[in-house]
Formats: sequence, C-alpha cells, structure tokens
Amino acid sequence: MAQVRKILIADPDLDSVRALSRALRTKGYQVHYAPDGSRALEVAVLRHPDLTLFDEACRLLDARTFVQILRTNPRTEDIPVVLTTSSMDTDRARGPRDGMLRKPFNLDEVLSRIEHIFRRNEAAKDLKSEQQEIEGSLSQLSIPDLMQILGMNKRNGRLSLERGSERGEITVSDGRTVNARLGRVEGEKALFRLLSWTEGNFTFTPGMNAARPRINRAMDDALLEGMRQSDEVNRLLPNLPPRHTRLMLAPEVDLSEAQHPVTAQVMELLRQPRALGEVLDLAPATDMEVLGVLSTLLQKGVARPTESEGQNLGAGDLIGAAEVHALRGRLLRTRAPARVATAKVFVCGSGSSAARRILARVPGLEALSADPTAVKSGFGTLGRLELSDVLNVDFCVLPPAEAARPLWRPFSAGAIGALLMDSSEPAVKLAHYLAWEVRIPIVVVGTEVPSPLLGAPAGAIAPGEDLTQALRAMLIQALNPAPTLPGVSQVQRAAVVPP
Repeated sequence: MAQVRKILIADPDLDSVRALSRALRTKGYQVHYAPDGSRALEVAVLRHPDLTLFDEACRLLDARTFVQILRTNPRTEDIPVVLTTSSMDTDRARGPRDGMLRKPFNLDEVLSRIEHIFRRNEAAKDLKSEQQEIEGSLSQLSIPDLMQILGMNKRNGRLSLERGSERGEITVSDGRTVNARLGRVEGEKALFRLLSWTEGNFTFTPGMNAARPRINRAMDDALLEGMRQSDEVNRLLPNLPPRHTRLMLAPEVDLSEAQHPVTAQVMELLRQPRALGEVLDLAPATDMEVLGVLSTLLQKGVARPTESEGQNLGAGDLIGAAEVHALRGRLLRTRAPARVATAKVFVCGSGSSAARRILARVPGLEALSADPTAVKSGFGTLGRLELSDVLNVDFCVLPPAEAARPLWRPFSAGAIGALLMDSSEPAVKLAHYLAWEVRIPIVVVGTEVPSPLLGAPAGAIAPGEDLTQALRAMLIQALNPAPTLPGVSQVQRAAVVPP
C-alpha cells in the first residue's frame, strides 16, 4: 500500500488554511497545521512532513530562519519548503529553493506544484545511486532541476535528452557540467540551448568520462548564465527574420577594418549567403552574442536578406498562413500543447541518393548535423524546414529493408505525408506501408504513381519533377486527404483504382 504523504501548512490565516487543507485531503494527503513559525519548526522535527507550505506572515520565526534551521538538521534537511505570500512584490517576496505560491490560491496550481516537487524528489533519490540509470519526462522534471540534483550529489555521467527528432546530451563530472552537445553545436552554446527545453525525455547514464572539458563553470553559475542568455535570446528573436531566411553582407562592406571578434566571425560567415539558423550553428560564439551582432548589422544595413529568387523557402512559398495554422492544429490534436509543432515527411527511395537529393534540392532545409548519419544508416531525421515560427517540417528516412519493418510504425508517429523519390521495389513497399497502414498521402516525384499505391486511402499523386511543387502538393494533400471509400475494407481498398 502506498505511503500517505504528509504536508505541513504554517499560516496564521485560518480561512486560507481551511480551503487548502480540504483540497489536499481530497487528493489523499495528510495535513498538519501550525499557526506560527515556532510551532511549524516543532511539527517539522516531530512529524517530518514530506513538504511544508510556509506563509511569510508567520510570527516568531521567519521563513529564512525556518529554512536555515531545517537545513542544519540531518532529519529535516531534505524537507521541501514552499513560501506562500499575499505580496505582489515578486522581488521582495522571494521564496526558498522550492519556490513561492501567491494568495489567493489557485488550488490547481498549488496541487500541480506539490506533485512536481514530489516527482523531482523521487528522481533525486534515484540519482543518488551511483550505478542506476534513470529516465523520465522533462515536463515532470526540468533540465535545471536535473542539473541541480546532479550537482548536489556530485554525480558523474551523461544526461541524454530527446525532443521530437532532436537529440542532445550533457556530460557531468563530479557534479560539474564539462560538456554539452546538440546537433553540430558543442560546449556552452549547446548547454544554453538545451536549458531552454521544456518538453521531451531524458536518460541519465552514470559513469566516468575522459573527454576533454569544454565548459568550465560551476553548476549554479552555468544555470544562472543559461537563464540570462535565454531571456536575451527571446528578446532579440522577434525583431529578426525567421531562421530559414538567407542573409548576406552588403556589397560595399569593407572587411579589412578591425572588428570585435564575434562581429568578425559573423561577417566572415556572411561572405556568402547563409540562412540565419546556419549562422547561429557555425559561429563559435553563443546564440545571444551572434543574435546581438546580427541585429546590429541588419539595423545598420551592413547585412541584409538576399533577394535572389528560390533562396528562401518559407510558409508563403508553400502554403499560406491559414494552412500553416490548420496543419499545426491538426498535429496538436493528439499531442500536448506546444508553441511550435513539428510534422514529419518521409523520404522513400533506394540507397542514400534519395536523401542526398532532398538535402541538395530543397532550399531552406537545414541538415541536423554537418554529416547526417541518417544518410549513411538509412534511418533517422535528415533535416528541418521551418515553415513559420509555429510549424516545422522534419524530413525523415526509414530503412526500406523488410527486416526493419518493426521500426516503421513507432517512428512514423506524427507523419503527414511521404515523398516517393524512385520506383524501386523497396521504396514502393515502404510507401505502400505508409499509405495503407499509417494512412498518409504519398507524393511521387518524377514518375507515375506505381500501381500498388493506386487507391491509397489518403491519396497518391504525381505532380512532376519539381521538389518544391511536390512538397507543396503533399502539404495541401495532408490538409485535404482523399475521402475514404465507404463500405470498403482496408484489404479491399488496395485493389481499388480510382476513375
């Protein structure tokens, strides 16, 4: 039988205490009460609650002193303390490390915060084990929380992170962050990007790492600097072009003049037109520094978006704003709410040639690494196309071999369509599976629709050789799939040829 968790409420306001106690007991918690700080300390030592809600109005003992005393006693040092307050001054009313709740209480918020703290503490207990590998969701335990736990316990190991098709990792040695990696970005730059992730999954694998350190910051310093840079990046981004926009230096710019090192890095990269996202990845400086330089260069006219046709592939070139939001809405119907939705488009073709054609011929497509492993292995995500600030499209490949068939279904979640790049038997078999089992539209590039795909539930069309036109056709088809024939079973549909 699960152990009942105990919560101590220290608060002289009886009306607030009654409402809160009722909600907590309804959720199965055991509630203890103290009218002042002195009595709260006594109850904490005698009853050892799993969590304390301590109001700043408590007399005899203030919140700071209460927490300091708890931390000096081995029996009470790990009790989480959340400050409750009626103050609207957030700078004055700073809570302990477990945060603050403002009155009047939103009971759903209070219960959610309590559950989050308990989940975090359970993970902390697991992380204290030197040998145990643990995994979980970032929605339940954030990366800053994970890093603090690893730092406090002086752990060694690798924190692997996954968000959709993105993969990152943070290496920890003796509780200090020594390296981070995200795609082709490494070091502090990657760490600061990863700290902004609020969704996805994590796995911590304990063990020593002999790699050369690329980050030399204490854990708390790294977390504070990461949050500062994230705030500045969020301030700069709305005033800059989308990531897929290609930028270049104005022809009259003199590169021989002495420049600040980061400015020199960015200007050297812009000797040839590059997407903003590519500049961010290739410049050694942090995203905050690079965006600050780009913002200044654009304002002064030193850099500008390219005007060449076909160099930018944005939402306006493929589908309109209404279609973008309709497609995003469709994707999020079966997922947790998120600001940016990511759709999958599968590339079906023989060998690595189809993948290389996509990377070479879709303008604006950013490879996820300098040498995509998906091209070599025939499995994974090739690159990402940013259609708008709320919708991305990932181009993915699956190994067409029959032995890899068990991988097809789990990896095809979130797919909106597929591009068939040739009529080889393995490619057509994979496209047939995606058409009939996953039930997504198929767009055939450069040839007629193969007979096994005729009558596919979501449609199969052949718009010609142009990849941009094929991609547009596939996105439109994903929003307006061909109607399913009534009264016909899935097996029977495979033999139906539309008029």
